[in-house]
Parts: sequence; C-alpha cells; structure tokens
Amino acid sequence: RGTKPQSPFSQNPAPACSPPTTTTNPVLAKGTVGGQFPAQASRGVMLLTFPSAVQGIIQSGLNYSVILECLASHITPTPVLHWTLDGEPYDTGNMLIIRRLSWGHLGTYVCTAKNSQGEYPSNPVTISLPQDNVEPTEAEPIEPDPVLSVSGGAAVALLVAANVGAMMLIGGVGFTIVQSLRIHRRRLRMCC
Repeated sequence: RGTKPQSPFSQNPAPACSPPTTTTNPVLAKGTVGGQFPAQASRGVMLLTFPSAVQGIIQSGLNYSVILECLASHITPTPVLHWTLDGEPYDTGNMLIIRRLSWGHLGTYVCTAKNSQGEYPSNPVTISLPQDNVEPTEAEPIEPDPVLSVSGGAAVALLVAANVGAMMLIGGVGFTIVQSLRIHRRRLRMCC
C-alpha cells in the first residue's frame, strides 16, 4: 500500500528527470504550485503521475519510486478518493507513493471520487516495466568502403613503406642492443 504524505508536486514544481504529467488527453490545469502543467482529466478527476505516463502507461524499473496524485477538489460536495489496482480496492486518499516498485505494484490504477452526487473515475494509468522497442534485424554483408580501399600502384607503395618502416624499427632496436653490449664490455675491461 502507498503512503499519503504532502504533495511532492507543491514542493518541487519541476522534477529534474521528467515532469509530473500524463498525456492521454492533455488539458491545462492549475497546479498546486500556482503554475500550469499537463494533466489527464476524466469527468472532473485529474491524475498527475511521476514519472510521466505516455498514452496512459508509466514505464518504470523495479525498486524505483512512482507517484500517482488524484485531483478532484472542484467536485462538490467534497468526495472521498478511492484507488483500485486491476479493478480491486487498493487504497484511499489523494496520493499514492510507491517508494520501491515491485512486481505486486504493476497493473492498472484508477482513482474514483465518490460523494453523494455519484462516482467519478479517472482515466486508467498502467504501471509496467520498461520494454525494449528494438526488433531483431537480419545480418547483412558489409560492403568495403571505396574511400578506404587501396589497389594498384598505391597498394604497392603502401606495402613498400610498411616494410621499410618495419626494417628501420628492427634496425634501430638492434643498434641499441649492440651499443649497450659494447658499453657493458668496456666497463668490464676497465674494472677487472
């Protein structure tokens, strides 16, 4: 079950990761921070979500936080807000805070405002795990890049330059070894 503290939207008007919003049928509504934000409305009941919902779906990884806030303050007389998860009673209050999302929290949530005049359900919001939207592709042979290919005289010149460079490197290393042996022999003759 979620807990019901003060609204985080009134304390942090613009979360760094993504805005508190749902986008199925956006309308502009006055927020608790005095600004405007997109909200999802259904017969007078609006839902704010964090992270944001896309087409009524919130995708979040396990152990991350999810916040659902139900706004129905303009309905009179003042309603009692009830939450359902997959059609079953879940909680009451204007806000659900899921601190560490687990498998048991995945599903479809609806906030229903109930008063003596009737019941006003929100649009449903489904919490699910992120899905990779990558379809497998067939392997295709890679064609050689004509800019990087070398043939004819240029290829021969490149091979000659590589061989000359390799011989110079080997010659330099050999020279250094011979010189160090000569110096070492001279020191041995002087000392003994």
